[in-house]
Amino acid sequence: MSSTEARELELVGKVEMRIALAQDDKLESMLKTYLPPLLLKLGSEHVAVRNKVISTCQHIKIRLAGNQGIVLPVAALLKQYKANPESTMIRHFDLMFIQQSVGKLSSKEQMDLLPTILHGLASDAGKPTCATIFNLFLRLLPKLRIPLRGSKEDNELRQQLGLDEHIEDAKFVAAWISKLVLLTVIRSNVAGITCPGLTVQEYEFLTLNGKQETWDPTSEEGLNLTQTKIGTLAFLASGAFTDDERFLAALFASGDTNSRISGTGDDMLKRSSISLEDAEMVGNLLKLYSNLRPALQTRLLVLLSKSAVSTTFPRQIVTIVQQAIQPDDNTNLPAKGLETIKFRNALFNYMNWVSRVGSASDLAEVAPPLVGFLRNYIEDQGWPIPHDRSQDAASLRALAYETMGALAKTTPSIALHEDLSLVRWLFRSLTEEGSSETIFVSIEGALSSLLNIFAVPLDANMKRELRLLLLKYMTLQQGDGIVRSARFSTVRWANRCLEYDDVVGRWINILALGGGAEERSDVVEEGKKGLDPYWFQLLNSSTTTPTECSLPDWSGMVKVFFTGESMIENSTVANSMKSGMEVDDVSVFGNFAGSKINAFAPAISYCRRILLLAAIKQSDIPFVIDADWERQLDVLFRSDKKSRKAMKAFISTLDEEALQIYLTAALEGLLRKEGNGLEGCGKCLVELASLAPSNTIGRLTGRSIELFPSIRSNNMETREIASQAFGIFASHPASDSESVEKLINLLVEDIKPWSSAVGAESNKVHGSILALGHLLSRASYYDRLYNIDATTIQSAIKLLLEIALATTNASTKEAIFNAIGHISAAGVLTISRMDDASIKGSDLIDILTTEAKKGNEKAISSLGRLSLVFDDESESGPLASLLANLYGLYELKQAEVHFAVGEALTCVAARWESDVLLLSLDVDCKYRGRTKRPNTLEKLLAKLLQDCKTTKPSLKKASGIWLFCLIQYGGHLEECQSRLRECQAAFMGLLSARDELVQETASRGLSLVYEQGDQDLRERLVKDLVASFTGTSAQLKVDEETELFEPGALPTGEGKSVTSYKDIITLANEVGDQSLVYKFMSLAANAATWSTRAAFGRFGLSNILSESEIDPKLYPKLYRYRFDPNPNVQRSMNDIWNALVKDSSTTINLHFDAILADLLTSILGKEWRTREASCAAIADLVQGREFEKYEKHLHDIWEVAFKVLDDIKGSVRKAALSLSMVLTGILVRQVEAGNSSKTAQSMLKEVMPFLLSGQGMDSSAKEVKVFATITVLKLIKSGGKSLLPFIPKLVEDLIGLLSTLEGEGVDYLYLRAAHYNLTEEKIDSVRTTAVSQSPIMEAIERCLDILDEETMKEVVPGLENAMKTSIGMPSKIGCSGILVSLATRHSFVFRPHADLFLKLLEKAVLDRNNAVSAGYARSAGYLARLASDDSLVRLSDFSKKLYFDAEDESRRQVSADIVYSVANFATDRFNAFAATFLPFVFFAKHDFDEHVKERFEKTWSENVGGSRAVLLYSKEINDLAISCLESPRWTIKHTAALTIADVIMSSGSEISTANAAAIWPALEKALALKTFDGKEIVLKAFVKFAKAGKSFWEQESSVAVQMQKIAIREAKRNNDAYRPHSFASLGEYVELRTGIDIFDDVYDVVTPMLKDAISEDKMDTSDDKDKDNKVGKTEDMLITNGLTALFQAVNIKHIDPSPLEHLPALLETCKETLGSTKVSASSRTAYYERCKTLFDGLRKRTHSQGSSRYELALGFFTLLDIPSGSGTETMRTKKGEAAEMIVQALVGGVFGMFREGRDALKERIKNLITEGRNLERSPTVKAALEKALKALNE
Repeated sequence: MSSTEARELELVGKVEMRIALAQDDKLESMLKTYLPPLLLKLGSEHVAVRNKVISTCQHIKIRLAGNQGIVLPVAALLKQYKANPESTMIRHFDLMFIQQSVGKLSSKEQMDLLPTILHGLASDAGKPTCATIFNLFLRLLPKLRIPLRGSKEDNELRQQLGLDEHIEDAKFVAAWISKLVLLTVIRSNVAGITCPGLTVQEYEFLTLNGKQETWDPTSEEGLNLTQTKIGTLAFLASGAFTDDERFLAALFASGDTNSRISGTGDDMLKRSSISLEDAEMVGNLLKLYSNLRPALQTRLLVLLSKSAVSTTFPRQIVTIVQQAIQPDDNTNLPAKGLETIKFRNALFNYMNWVSRVGSASDLAEVAPPLVGFLRNYIEDQGWPIPHDRSQDAASLRALAYETMGALAKTTPSIALHEDLSLVRWLFRSLTEEGSSETIFVSIEGALSSLLNIFAVPLDANMKRELRLLLLKYMTLQQGDGIVRSARFSTVRWANRCLEYDDVVGRWINILALGGGAEERSDVVEEGKKGLDPYWFQLLNSSTTTPTECSLPDWSGMVKVFFTGESMIENSTVANSMKSGMEVDDVSVFGNFAGSKINAFAPAISYCRRILLLAAIKQSDIPFVIDADWERQLDVLFRSDKKSRKAMKAFISTLDEEALQIYLTAALEGLLRKEGNGLEGCGKCLVELASLAPSNTIGRLTGRSIELFPSIRSNNMETREIASQAFGIFASHPASDSESVEKLINLLVEDIKPWSSAVGAESNKVHGSILALGHLLSRASYYDRLYNIDATTIQSAIKLLLEIALATTNASTKEAIFNAIGHISAAGVLTISRMDDASIKGSDLIDILTTEAKKGNEKAISSLGRLSLVFDDESESGPLASLLANLYGLYELKQAEVHFAVGEALTCVAARWESDVLLLSLDVDCKYRGRTKRPNTLEKLLAKLLQDCKTTKPSLKKASGIWLFCLIQYGGHLEECQSRLRECQAAFMGLLSARDELVQETASRGLSLVYEQGDQDLRERLVKDLVASFTGTSAQLKVDEETELFEPGALPTGEGKSVTSYKDIITLANEVGDQSLVYKFMSLAANAATWSTRAAFGRFGLSNILSESEIDPKLYPKLYRYRFDPNPNVQRSMNDIWNALVKDSSTTINLHFDAILADLLTSILGKEWRTREASCAAIADLVQGREFEKYEKHLHDIWEVAFKVLDDIKGSVRKAALSLSMVLTGILVRQVEAGNSSKTAQSMLKEVMPFLLSGQGMDSSAKEVKVFATITVLKLIKSGGKSLLPFIPKLVEDLIGLLSTLEGEGVDYLYLRAAHYNLTEEKIDSVRTTAVSQSPIMEAIERCLDILDEETMKEVVPGLENAMKTSIGMPSKIGCSGILVSLATRHSFVFRPHADLFLKLLEKAVLDRNNAVSAGYARSAGYLARLASDDSLVRLSDFSKKLYFDAEDESRRQVSADIVYSVANFATDRFNAFAATFLPFVFFAKHDFDEHVKERFEKTWSENVGGSRAVLLYSKEINDLAISCLESPRWTIKHTAALTIADVIMSSGSEISTANAAAIWPALEKALALKTFDGKEIVLKAFVKFAKAGKSFWEQESSVAVQMQKIAIREAKRNNDAYRPHSFASLGEYVELRTGIDIFDDVYDVVTPMLKDAISEDKMDTSDDKDKDNKVGKTEDMLITNGLTALFQAVNIKHIDPSPLEHLPALLETCKETLGSTKVSASSRTAYYERCKTLFDGLRKRTHSQGSSRYELALGFFTLLDIPSGSGTETMRTKKGEAAEMIVQALVGGVFGMFREGRDALKERIKNLITEGRNLERSPTVKAALEKALKALNE
């Protein structure tokens, strides 16, 4: 043995000896000294030493087992453990002894161990003891007091625990806490088990190698898993850890099933600032995913759905989806039901996220397998009909479809297969999916997602397959598994994936329009968009520019639609789907079988539109395809000769066969429905037939006879269309003259019964007349009349003329006028033929004139055409008469009619040189009609020019319109050209007319005149126009005040009328450029009249406006007028602006300052219209402009905006509000742009002072105040740090607004509170809630959130001022709330100011309003957290002073609220000053006010550990109570008395002499007080004091004497309510005083009161029944307690005098009392009980009479009244027990031992007992009586 080994062994031996010899009381100190160094020897290199130490340790363990109270040096052992990381032995034994004593340490000592345990924990990872030490950490953690979140202590906790330097340890602990959250204990002894989320090693680490007792709370060192998780999460949520460290645990906790754990986790996640864009962290999460429980997987998927980085892990994503949808095993699947639904929802949403955020390369890898998984998921559930049709399953299925679409669109290769497998699958799903009625929305969404993939042009084969697919689903019928239509998606796909010139796509659109009444509206709408090239361009704008939208080949399309030609080459399948039959040649209806017939009319109409559009596009006529292109096309067709010529030329180049097919189809459509026709077919037929080449029409001539059913139709429109078609076809040269003649005769025969025809026959006559007129006129155009028998023609004309003269039928008249007009224009009707018919021209003129005067446009038109018959232009001729009649129509009021008159006059003068007749020619021929009448034309023009100057309004109006028509339809004629300047003058004169239509006619006329002239003429016209306004030409004057609207039509509110023309004149004057007025006149032509009368859609101002420079002064004025309240002015001015200003943005920027300056002046102008327009103009001007442009004007803009916000006129206020909202929006957006925005800073610097000034939030105008407030609130919401300079002023002003913006009816509500079943408290409560939820309060909170220390200093004075000066309750409540917020959420910056505000609250809490007072008291509680010690003491003193000096309960209530708030909200500070607060709290909790009492009782109970705690502060309480007994206020006196009583009652069963000596003076003073409600409590305390303080009053005889006096004195108190209690206390007291006999004193006090109580003569002075009842109970208690006191006063322990001496007096009183009817059962029961006690005591004390007093025994026994059997069973039992004691006392000699009378007495008593027993039924009572009998017999 070496010397070292020997020495070490010797040392160990000595230590062992010392420990072995140590006494038990010295063992602990011995071990604290020697145990750590002893264990250190386990590191010795010598085995013998180590073994010796081990054996010593065994001995120590044995000693410790017998001395459980010994505490080992745990801290030293722990440090030794940490200092020897390489020695397993040392660590093992250190840990063993640490674990043995760690639980015996105090909380502070345990808490002090935590830093040591935590430090170096990470370095122990993987070592055997690491798990044990971590478990030790978990056991000690509950001792750590975790500070409030956000507090200074919380922020310093990381540093305090040393984790700021031991970062690896912090990460280690956080990581294992996260794993602890995942832990689920599995009760099994099998090795290698684990739970979801943990590996086997991790599970063993947390369970200490699978020990069951580790997590068994019933075992000695076991932990409660749930509580441990909650505790560790709370620790993790503290400032000891960073967001990065706590993230995983928070995530895992948020998915826990325990709500407390998940709530903590959710809270940590919400507060976490960790970025989900950290690739490393997201990668780790994805690795963890597969091992987590399904609930956590769901939670993780939700989080990943916010991380863009997560989409960069394609392999992991595919794995996640595969495990979820096609798992390899079923061990970790979510539970069926809600968990599965949540999981799959999260999964699908994540896939959606991936599709939206993922990069193209990642999606190319991810999307294909994911789409496959989703497809398999749907199919596995049953496809297309699912097995599970529950709502949840359906919603998941729908989400799967949507997700599939979202993914597929990201990777075109998924869907772009030649076989279109995915698209086919989705279309089949759409039509056959049976899970729910609404799932089609999701499938349609998926299909829509794929649309952009199939961008045109497509591969030829794919396009062919797509066409076939779309055709299939467009024609698919429901049934045989088809549950819904796919027509909407089909049409949409056709519109987006097939070019506009694709016939299949347009056929699908046609079918969509022909779906019938049951078709979905969206299908029809989509079909219309597909057929409209404008909408088609919009739908495909991303792939096709407007110029690329080529039209379908018209000829090919017509053949496909209306013949058997296949849509898709070499595809009989396609043709079968198209037509429904497999044939190669079908009729025009072949493709429209069945319900498809509804598509026939749309097909006809579409082909007509495309033909005309193609014609225009091929010509040089400018035409833009816009939203209104169809109407423009129709106008060009009807009214423009050049356009009609271009259309005719284009049609002549078409495939003649295709045109023939189309016309045939249109004809068939007209003939459909027994001649009534399909909608629009007839119109299309006539329009295109009128442009078709003659040879094409010739092919249809033979079918004209087929039109007779339509001509005879009962529908007027059909008859008119059919008649026109009949005229075109039947008159064609291709038909021989004989056929035409036969047709004429047929029609004549149909007409002949005209005079008697009614109903259908009348319609037949009407149609035949129309047809005859068309046939004769078109035959004339073809120059065929000479081949037809003259007699036939003459007879036909004669018939028509006869009917015209004689018919009275309205429809017949219409037809006749139409026919006469046609045959007159065509030259069929001549004077000679009229003469042959014996009809005068004048008669015919008169007939037409008569109808014309009724406003019949057909008659007027016929008059104009009839003029072509007459050549005589003499003044007496028929022509002159006809003209005069037309002139006479000026009195007609209908404006429309005058356009017909104007056309008629044009026909009279210009005949076939007028556009009126040329445009009506609808056959392909070279017809030369009669030329103009120069003289008539000149006269007509002269007359119209003259009449335009007349003063007669109706003639002036008519002449203006007629002149306009003449220029429009004959302006090209030389006569008109030569007088255009005069026409201009006439139109200028018409501008003075009051009729709006005349104004517009004149305005449009000026443009028309300008258009008709050549360049030289145009220049002269402009000069004339300028001269008219510069005064150089006298004949062209227009008054500036000319009214163009009826007076009062547009009132200004100032008694004047305003007109659009005046506004234009005013504008011209303002800018000093009168030449501009001419340019403005052409802008009024916007009325609907023009769009229906002629092709005015293409006229433009650029043709009128001069090239001269525009005066810059115009722009500000014109800009303002664009926003005029009058829509006409606004519209006109916008047109002017658009014409003058080529680049609006550049112009505005160039003249911005001038425009804004003018608007700022105008906005305060006198006219409301100017003010309103200026508001709108400024709003438009500043929007979108750089702030620098109007920065210098911003203050002025806000100022004027707020001024007009209080305008007298409502519409101006509304405009000002809109302007203010625009300004607010600009400001808010700038502020939202970021705190660094210089623009935002500049804006706020300009605007905020204004908003906070008297012109803003402090304005006297309510509208201004409200809007300014709203603006400020919006700014606060978005402002952030940029608002910091304005916070002090903002907070103060907003506090004031809380009151000023409150409803005005609050005061009334207080006055009428009772009427509405309310109280002031309820109203206050509602108002308080309203303030706390107010957006103003929210804004204040936002202001406080951005405070810094410097700004806080500036806020303090304003907040202080608000507290001092606020009057309204809401403002005061707001102030209290702000203080609470500052103290809790902003304690760091507010702490230096807490003392100041705590002092201010001393005055604030005294507010008259209880709610305000309570609010401020609550604030005091929060401020106490931050206040200094001196301030807290001051607050305590203030509360006491408030309480003790209070005149009424309200001040005491305030004191209670303050103290309660401090205790509740600043518990730490309250406990620190417990000695200051608690004595006062104990005192005040005895207050008589319920609110005060409740508050103080809560404060006491929540902050004191039990009743014995009173003793800790008994001295302070006594001193306080004694001083308060001297208070002049009775309430305080009484409270003090009750306090003293409570101290005594809380003092336990014994009171020490010292404590009793301290308490007695106070109790004596309390008892000396006059009686008050509750004084009986003090009496009880007195009795308790007599019991518990016996040692004190036994030593102090004076005290004993005084106590006796007090007991007697209190019993003598003259208070009826108090007396019963004083009797009870007296009885208890005398019973205690066994050393004295005071029966006589008690008797003297009690007996008189008993006699008085039972007296029958006692007067009843109360009328109150409730009071009577209360008095009765009091008397009953008095009797009961009085009798009891008398019995208790018989001192059985006293010898001299003998207690037996008092029995006679006692018996006498009992007899007298119990004999009264007023005695209740309770009193009798008391008598029985006291008898039992008294005689039992006398019997046992062996008292005996010196003489025979058997009469006493009989007297007491008789009062028991046993034979009567009265009373309850309990009473009777007590009677029996009392009887037994009396008997035993008798037998024992208490009443004497003399024989005389003894046996007789016994016998009598026996008889009484026997009688009672025999009558008794209760076994219990019988047993008691049996005992009495038994005792009697002994």
